[in-house]
Amino acid sequence: MAGIGFELRKHLRDPSYGGLLTAYSIAGAIGSGPWIISIFGTIALGLLSVRLGGDGGETVRFLASVTWLIAASLILSGAIQLLFTRFVADRLFEKRRDLVLPNLLGALLVTTAAALLVAAPIAVFSFEGRYVYRALLVATFVVLNDVWLLSVFLTGMKAYRFVLGVFAVAYATSIAVALLLVRHGLEGLVGGFFAGQALLCFGMLGAVARAYPSPSLVAFDFLDRRRVFVDLAATGVLYNVAVWIDKVIFWENPGTSEQVIGPIRASIVYDVPIFLAYCSTIPGMAVFLVRVETDFADHYDRLFDAVRGGGNLADIEHLRDAMVVAARDGLYDIFRIQGLTVVMLLLTGRALLVALGISPFYETLFDVDVVGVGIQVVFLGVQTILFYLDYRILALALNGLFAALNFVLTIASLYLGPRFYGYGFALAVAATTVCALFLLARKLDRLEYETFMR
Repeated sequence: MAGIGFELRKHLRDPSYGGLLTAYSIAGAIGSGPWIISIFGTIALGLLSVRLGGDGGETVRFLASVTWLIAASLILSGAIQLLFTRFVADRLFEKRRDLVLPNLLGALLVTTAAALLVAAPIAVFSFEGRYVYRALLVATFVVLNDVWLLSVFLTGMKAYRFVLGVFAVAYATSIAVALLLVRHGLEGLVGGFFAGQALLCFGMLGAVARAYPSPSLVAFDFLDRRRVFVDLAATGVLYNVAVWIDKVIFWENPGTSEQVIGPIRASIVYDVPIFLAYCSTIPGMAVFLVRVETDFADHYDRLFDAVRGGGNLADIEHLRDAMVVAARDGLYDIFRIQGLTVVMLLLTGRALLVALGISPFYETLFDVDVVGVGIQVVFLGVQTILFYLDYRILALALNGLFAALNFVLTIASLYLGPRFYGYGFALAVAATTVCALFLLARKLDRLEYETFMR
């Protein structure tokens, strides 16, 4: 998300409520738009297929298959997302734009090969029959891994409007193709989804090729051990594991899930509330982008410009204090706005579920999940500040803590019974966020010392 503040600042200069509303609306669309388009595009595809005479059972299999594909691809591609984005940022800082495209193609080759090595054996040995479906699973998994790398890359390079547009076109294409193939059942639905993802992948790749022309074709400089940040690779994997581990536990527990197709399972008890809860993060993500990527980023730039430019200690300490205030105010605003959203949903949760045609049985779990994902937005803000300040090992440790706690506490909640479902995730992210805030405060107190002595 680095650099989005330039776009938002243009609207924040307008002192009216309209300017403020515009800035936050853009931030919400950029921060959550691709995810919202992905989720609701996939759900719309499934619902429309049923309305047009498709098999309801096939639709359930399609939605479960896509959910597993997204989860697995995010975890696998997490190993290269942050690592490669950091590589590109460093090369741009060095004014070496010619290295971007060949290394992106190299990264896509590595990602594609890794995805094939993971998906092909599973498709061959874990499923029976339905050969077209199995082939489409492998192809879609490969393309999704490439899509996550490209979308993170493009957003980091400030191409956020293009990312939103290409996501919308791709999912519209998915729906159109799937509806044309709906008579083919599960294979038609997955085929439509694959078509949209392929369009998304090549559309984004074309944008990068136009923006970063290079005489070289393919390069693997990003794997040079002098330029590889292994801790970033591990952080990318651990964060996605931490986010998905509670879902996987509920999917694999026979008491809370059912087999859908082959090894793929789904949890009716857990899936609906948690995915609805994640929709509540839009306000918090908007505030996160506006405050962290404008106010904090401005003060960060001033501080380290002074450090690199030979500023005196008094000026550096003053700029450090201003940056700390910006970080504190930004995190406080995220907590306040997301907290307000959580309170509103806690008060209206039952009515919302009824309006969506969902049983009030899910109300308690929905409430717990809303609190958990709200805290996760705060954790995301803290983690972003840690990345700005290059505290990579600390970010890695915090994500490891999040993953471990979510694993242990989610299993404990299963033993304690349905009344405790969701508490494992909520308590894990809450404990991790408290630790993150405490450690960030200590690091900011020692910032001048660590800046020079590291």
